[in-house]
Amino acid sequence: MKLLLVAIFAAVLTVPASACTWRMGIETSFAPYIMQQGDSWRGLNVDLLARLGQEVGCQLEFIHSPWLRSLKLIEQGELDVLSHLSYNQERSADFAFIGPHQLEIIYLVGLPQVFTDLTHIGQLKQHGTSGIIALLNGAYYGDELDSILHDAKNRTRFVFIRGNEDKQALLLNGRVHGVLEDIAAYHYWKTRSELPTAGYQPLFEVHRSAVYFGFNRHTLSAAQLQQLALAWQRLYDNGSLAAIVSSYQLDELRIAVPQPASLLPD
Repeated sequence: MKLLLVAIFAAVLTVPASACTWRMGIETSFAPYIMQQGDSWRGLNVDLLARLGQEVGCQLEFIHSPWLRSLKLIEQGELDVLSHLSYNQERSADFAFIGPHQLEIIYLVGLPQVFTDLTHIGQLKQHGTSGIIALLNGAYYGDELDSILHDAKNRTRFVFIRGNEDKQALLLNGRVHGVLEDIAAYHYWKTRSELPTAGYQPLFEVHRSAVYFGFNRHTLSAAQLQQLALAWQRLYDNGSLAAIVSSYQLDELRIAVPQPASLLPD
């Protein structure tokens, strides 16, 4: 019996790192955070998460899924992690928040001549707008916009899109007049000469919040989540995260990883 226990223990110790695999929900065309190149994936979020996985002996498996479906797959235990997740009380039932990996700043990006009557989000609730605005279905843009979306009168001015790629395509094809977009993503649009972006401008800030890697509380143990929070802190302290971010900087916008402040379940 003693020899059997020794053999089992030795087998556990020799399990390769690939036995720990995080299933990540991912979609295309959200530069600089997530980008597909052939059959592989890159981008700031991918690189940061892969480095965290390396630190704890885990690898990534990418599962293509639009944002709203990814949230459902988390609930069903079919995904382990999402990136770019903002905190709210409802999400804390399913997620532990590791990071944050970025301060997300959402702007209304669109045609200035259509939104001449708007200079801040509060005016949208008071007076509405003649423009049509696309946003990502299932995304959280702050309490003020949330209250606008629950107002039937104003909700008709919004189009809810399943993925970032579709949202951008609607704007660039003239199907909507504006989109709610991360300011860094907007600046990456401007670097792509094939996109007709000249007429679109960031008009005003809608919401800002820290965004995290959201790990599934139902598929990872409390001990594993604590390990991830400690590993993220180490990578921040030793400069590993800053080194990754440095390769994604733009002249128009400087990106930085905020101070670690992971949010774990009680």
